[in-house]
Amino acid sequence: QSYMRANKLHINMSKCCYIHFKPKSGSKTEADPVEALNIDQYPIKQVSSAKFLGVVIDENLRWDEHIKSLKRSLNHSTSTLCRLRCSLPEFLHRQLYYTLFESHLSYCISVWGGAAKTYISSIFIAQKYCLRVLFGDREAYLDKFKTCARGRPFSEQHLDHKFFQKEHTKPIFKDQGILAVQNPYSALIP
Repeated sequence: QSYMRANKLHINMSKCCYIHFKPKSGSKTEADPVEALNIDQYPIKQVSSAKFLGVVIDENLRWDEHIKSLKRSLNHSTSTLCRLRCSLPEFLHRQLYYTLFESHLSYCISVWGGAAKTYISSIFIAQKYCLRVLFGDREAYLDKFKTCARGRPFSEQHLDHKFFQKEHTKPIFKDQGILAVQNPYSALIP
């Protein structure tokens, strides 16, 4: 407390919380009771997850809550890009991708990038969807959904397996020079 006063620092008690990190144990045992923490008789609340510098940290360090939050912001960025893509020239699409999508994706990836593959795969799916929206074959996509009788001849109205196939994103990654979500993390870790 004297350190705080000497350096004219103030703790915002409404935001102050702590996480009790426990070692992973093979057997389920009773949780050890944690002694209550206080600062000047103000109790500090214990939480299971907290946001610190934009990264959601949970007590098990599984990163699932952070990835849910990240996926929400990536989906929002994708919807923004979807609305902007037709009104801006194509040479700006790559810059928009890096500005609105990749900036969220790569933020603190060295911290959460080692999460389980099941969590990372959901982010990779969001990245592929964004690439299809920005750089995919829009005409072919719109042509798929002209299925009414006046839109195309009856002989072409079959919804076979080709209708449900999505456009491959590997050529888009290669043509645009964009790294998949797994690549920036693996480049950082020796």
